[in-house]
Amino acid sequence: MKTQKNPVTLLIIFGLWLGLILGCSKAMEQKRIEREGTGITISAEDLYKAYESNEAEADKLYQGKMLIVTGTVGDASTPDVIGNPYVGLTDARKSPIVQCLGFAVDQKDAVSKLKTGQTVTVKGKGMGRMMGKLIVLEDSALQ
Repeated sequence: MKTQKNPVTLLIIFGLWLGLILGCSKAMEQKRIEREGTGITISAEDLYKAYESNEAEADKLYQGKMLIVTGTVGDASTPDVIGNPYVGLTDARKSPIVQCLGFAVDQKDAVSKLKTGQTVTVKGKGMGRMMGKLIVLEDSALQ
């Protein structure tokens, strides 16, 4: 016996499926926000100074957390090894102090429009001190 699929039934099933997917997505995002918080706001220089004074304590405060970092653009838009743009933030002496990586490809145009010396705010996950002396943000996004 062959069953016929009524278009209304198919529409209802599709709607339920879509609702389940969107509901789970929203719940996952909410859990991420609860786990990581909305972000710790700090200047690039203050973040760097925290790591200079006590790296272990700074890791406890910032590593793995969402950070909202404001600083001066040193260089931007040069793709990283996988083709995503990045932003380097500098201190007052124009020395690199924070490297913001993992921008989505759809932010490539916005990153490429940044100018050296411009003040910018970037949100990303703190990864601690890497690459010598630089503090690294991962999964970065311009704010």
